[in-house]
Amino acid sequence: MSSDTAPPGLARSLIGHWLVCRTVNDFVGQAGCVFSGTASVTEDGFSENGQIRIGNRLLPASRTYRLETQNRCVHVFRGDDLFIRLGEQPSQIVHHQCGADSYAGRFLFRSRDEWVEVWRVKGPRKNYTSIGRFHRLRQPS
Repeated sequence: MSSDTAPPGLARSLIGHWLVCRTVNDFVGQAGCVFSGTASVTEDGFSENGQIRIGNRLLPASRTYRLETQNRCVHVFRGDDLFIRLGEQPSQIVHHQCGADSYAGRFLFRSRDEWVEVWRVKGPRKNYTSIGRFHRLRQPS
């Protein structure tokens, strides 16, 4: 989380490796899918890798975000574009407008070892919900 200030407490607590399970319900295609994999959070990035199951098909899936700490908030970037800002609160509501697509999200930081990310996305060709659950992976000692 690059900046001239230290990462806020929440940001520091998320650094590590996570087990991820995400369920997506697509109201346009009347289908759903499940992602399972792992995520890694560093001071300046978030990366996720795994597989997505759509019906009987398994496909590789990944996503990455760049992170920066500014004014005690974590700014989450997709490429060079600011996606959302996260503060220090254990429960946060975020919004992002991408063209005609509207992203409404909620982050619930339940403990140092568990958090939930919920999205409602609507647009001309998008209409889905996504619920991701993150559990810290313990490193063997």
